[in-house]
Amino acid sequence: MKRTVALLALAAALAGLGMGCRKPKTAGKGVSAAELLGTADRLMKQGKYDEARRSLRVLEENLPGSAEFPRAKIMLGDSYFFQGSPSYPEAEVEYQSFLNYFPRSEMRDYALYHKALCHFSAIESAERDQAETRKALSSFQQLLAESPGSPYATEAKAKITQCWRRIAEHELQVGIFYVNVFDYPAAERRLKDLLVAYPDYVDRERAYYYLGEALRLRTLSPAEMTQFNKDYLAKAHKDSLNELTPDEGNEYTKELQAFATERIDGFRAEAKDYYKKLVESYPRSEWATKASDRLVAMGSTGVKEALDS
Repeated sequence: MKRTVALLALAAALAGLGMGCRKPKTAGKGVSAAELLGTADRLMKQGKYDEARRSLRVLEENLPGSAEFPRAKIMLGDSYFFQGSPSYPEAEVEYQSFLNYFPRSEMRDYALYHKALCHFSAIESAERDQAETRKALSSFQQLLAESPGSPYATEAKAKITQCWRRIAEHELQVGIFYVNVFDYPAAERRLKDLLVAYPDYVDRERAYYYLGEALRLRTLSPAEMTQFNKDYLAKAHKDSLNELTPDEGNEYTKELQAFATERIDGFRAEAKDYYKKLVESYPRSEWATKASDRLVAMGSTGVKEALDS
């Protein structure tokens, strides 16, 4: 019996050595991960972000297996995001690094949201490229897909709406630019695509007006001329317009004029349709007044009088 008690006591002692006396992991001169994290937290609260990062880097490089490591990765992103002059590209790198290390972390939605904010904060004006807007949009959407119940979900939805509006405004600006440089076929394509792709976000008043302008001024495009010539030569069994006889040349001119007239009449009719949509849908808009004047000039009677009344 005494021997059994002694063995049990020895086993308990060995268990105590293995479990109860385990020391926290340390870096350098015996500084623990918890101490490094605490120091970094204190420094960040004091606005000393560079010094905080030094502590966090020591932890990152020397104690990647510690329980404090995930929090340190998040804090590295925060140190760039919240510093006096934020460095959003560096913050985004750190948040993405956290996401790569910890795909199932409970802090994942925090990292996703702040990664999206890094892109959102770098969004350019509507006239500029919208690459950052699209990256922000993708990140906010990923957050909602992964964590629809996240405390950041409501704000993410609001930011998504802002992203769509900025992208739609950019596309509208491109369409207006094409009108202003007289590339009416390109303007028509861009503005029609805009109305289909972003029906809930586009400024329809300007979109309708400038689409009307593009169609009002549109003639045959080089591509349409090329296709007409190709079709006519195939019908005439010729390889080149230079091979046409005088009579065939006259017939070609006659058919081209008829084709051009039909197409241009179609453009003008479509322009009127967009002007009318503008007048009917937004009667008090300055763009509706301009559209009404266009309709009067194009021979649509009764429109301006109805608007003025």
